Parts: sequence; C-alpha cells; structure tokens
Amino acid sequence: KEQISARMPTNLASLEHLLARKREVFSGIVRRSTDPLTKAELVQQYVRLRAKCIVLAEELSLRSRRVTPNMKALEQMADRMDSLRLRMAEIEHDDLLRSEYERLRGELRKLILVTQESPNSLRRRCQEFRLHFNDYETVKRELSQGNLRLVVSIAKKYRNRGMSFLDLIQEGNTGLMRAVDKYEYRRGFKFSTYATWWIRQAITRAIADQARTIRIPVHMIDVLSRLRNIQKRLTQTLKREPSTEEIAAQTELPVEEVRRVLDIGRHPISLDRPVGEGEDNSFGEFIEDGDHSNPIRTASNGLLRDKIDILLKSLTFREREIIRLRYGLVDGYSYTLEEVGRIFKVTRERVRQIEAKAVSKLQNPVRAEQLSGYLKSAAA
Repeated sequence: KEQISARMPTNLASLEHLLARKREVFSGIVRRSTDPLTKAELVQQYVRLRAKCIVLAEELSLRSRRVTPNMKALEQMADRMDSLRLRMAEIEHDDLLRSEYERLRGELRKLILVTQESPNSLRRRCQEFRLHFNDYETVKRELSQGNLRLVVSIAKKYRNRGMSFLDLIQEGNTGLMRAVDKYEYRRGFKFSTYATWWIRQAITRAIADQARTIRIPVHMIDVLSRLRNIQKRLTQTLKREPSTEEIAAQTELPVEEVRRVLDIGRHPISLDRPVGEGEDNSFGEFIEDGDHSNPIRTASNGLLRDKIDILLKSLTFREREIIRLRYGLVDGYSYTLEEVGRIFKVTRERVRQIEAKAVSKLQNPVRAEQLSGYLKSAAA
C-alpha cells in the first residue's frame, strides 16, 4: 500500500500526459485528410502509447470494483454506437431525413473520439472484458467456496458474543469475499493466512456494531476478550470466581480500568423481556418504581396531615400560622424567625416566644396521644 501511494503521483501525472497525447494521435488517425503512410505511423505510435498507459495503470493495482463501473459505461456506449449505425443504415439514402443522418453521424464521431475505438473494435473489446470478468467471478466463487470451512472454524471462536452462529458465519463470508477481492498471489502468502485476518475483522466489527444495544469500540472488544479469557483461566485454577484485583495482576492493568472494562462488557436486559413459564409478565413489572410513592405511605401521610390540622385548630390563629410557617406545613419551606417576624410585623424574639408557647400546648399529653401511633411507625 505504501509503495502504491508513493508511485501514484508520478504515475497519474504520466498517465495524464500520455492520455492527452493518445487523443491527439487518434484524432490524426481518424482524420480523412491524413495520408495512408502517416496514418500507419500514427497507428504504431498509438499502440506504443496505449501499452505504456497499461503498464502505468497496472502498477496502481486497481481493484475490480473500480474498473467494473467504467466497463459498464463502455458497454452502454457500445450499445449506443450500434443503435446509431443501425439507424444511419436505415436512413442513409433518404434525402428527407438527411439532417437526422448528419446529427447521428456527428454523435457517432464524438463517441469514437471519446472511446478511441471504432464500433466494431469497442464491441469486441467489451465482449473480451465480459468473458474475462465472468472467468474472474467463477474463480472468485470457487476460491470462496473452497474456504467456507475456514469461516465456520473462525466463527466458532466468537460464539456467545451477542450474535447467532449463522449471523457470525454470514459476516465471516463477507470478510472472505473481501479477502478474495484483495488477494495478490504474487506476494507469496497463502490465501488462508490472508483470508483469516479479513474474516476475523468482519466478525469482530459486526459484533461491535450489532451485538449490543450500546455499541462498544472495536479496540475495547479485544481488551474485553483478553480479560474474559484470563477470568476463565483463573476460575479453573482457583476453583472460584477471581476478584478484580487478581485479574488486574495478570493483565498488568490498573484495577479501576479492569473494573470499568468488565462493567462495559455486561449485557443490558430489556424491560419488556418475558419472565416466567407462561411469559405473561415482563421483567419491568418486577422493578420498583422509585419515582412514585408507596400507596400505603401516601394514605398514612394524608391521615397524619388531617390529624395535625385538627390539633393546630386548638391553637390561636397567630400560634397556628407561626407553627405552619416555621415547620414548612404551608409550602414545604421552613421560614426563619426573621421572615416570620416580617410577616406578622413583630420582632424575632416575639416570634420565638409564640412558637415556644404553641409547641408547649401541642406537647400536652392529651394532644400528643393523638399522634403517638404515627410516631411509633416512623421510629420503626
């Protein structure tokens, strides 16, 4: 890849120059005023230029997915050129359609200059390409079918990761096809060695992207797999579940980092997950909702408020309102002595005295007995 990147600027510049020169030479070949001797020399020059372009293009190691769309465009041009020739042959001797004939002839000439091929040679070249491409697809299919067992053997190592075994095989096949497309036998590597890397990459990325509700980065998947393997090994050795500190000692990672990675590896459970043999209930129905208060406690608090209101009615108006303000029975806010004094236009000391007198009245055994049941339940 580095070698291709290094030669790409030079090759592209050379190709641009050669292609421009090819267009000039081809224009001279198809020009009617060119004499036969000069045309023969131009044809030889054109062949040499085309050979140089082919060498430079091959050095860039173009992938089939880059070449195929261009060849499909050439096939469409070949079809258009054939249809133009057919229509021109039909109206060639019709004087009434002379303008249409000239228009079609001009379009055909433009296509010849663009493709630098005659209609017959372009059709022949497209047929050759399609023949070679079909052979290429056949070899790709045979190569991939011959390594399906390799995909299965690699997929077995990634079971129980949140994806079904068939899905793992499907993703592995995607990686295998990618390896078939990018494999270069000239490098001297065995195909199975090269394909293993692509298959593993396809499977691990699929697990990272699809297996979890919350996506985990690919590099974290590798760390998590290593920690789990160490955890399994320690479990077999110690005959118990290893602690986080013991796992961290084996991996030489900080304890907090190990704990964080293991927490990330836990699978979330859906609240709609069926529970029980009949699967009539969902998991969320068994989780207490902390946002809503207990009905029993709500009813008890309501009765307590009613009792307090009855007791406060035994006090004077000023005593009752000062107690309400000081203990947050009005709006949940406990007013200070200074704030209550401003409301009743009295001093802080006077508010304190009235509050103390009211509390003393409420502490009367007869009144306190009415709240004793609530006080005992609160203490319990």
